[in-house]
Amino acid sequence: MDPKGKDRLGFRQVHGEVDRLLLELMGADRMLGQVKSAFRPNVDVYFSKSHGAMVVKLELAGIDPATVRLEAEERVMRISGHRLDMGHREKVYQQMEIPYGAFERRIMLPVEVDPSAAEAHYDQGFLEITLPVAEKRTPKRIPIVQRDQETEQLP
Repeated sequence: MDPKGKDRLGFRQVHGEVDRLLLELMGADRMLGQVKSAFRPNVDVYFSKSHGAMVVKLELAGIDPATVRLEAEERVMRISGHRLDMGHREKVYQQMEIPYGAFERRIMLPVEVDPSAAEAHYDQGFLEITLPVAEKRTPKRIPIVQRDQETEQLP
């Protein structure tokens, strides 16, 4: 390929990238259904002194709480679900900023929690999960038995 052909190819790539950025800045990428970002609900994570528990609060407007899955293990909270747009095929968007689709959030907690005592409440588009902090485990002292003492004690 001659040097002029290479220049034209590079120009086309730059031109395409500029077009993509402009579409994204104007929101036209969403109107054309070219959104590449996944739905990622906003989340707050904090320690509640009054409950002695970690609290994870998610903004899940428009999601049926029965379709949300919650899992907690040690110091990780996993929340997954799906927000559906039931009538999207019958609409021609001028602007589309509300994300739809599957989501999953994995949240690292600063302490171990007790998932068996966790509670979750959904109210006005917010899901609030209360996870009691796990009791501190005290180390168990293990006695050391010398082998020669074991044989002396045998009948």
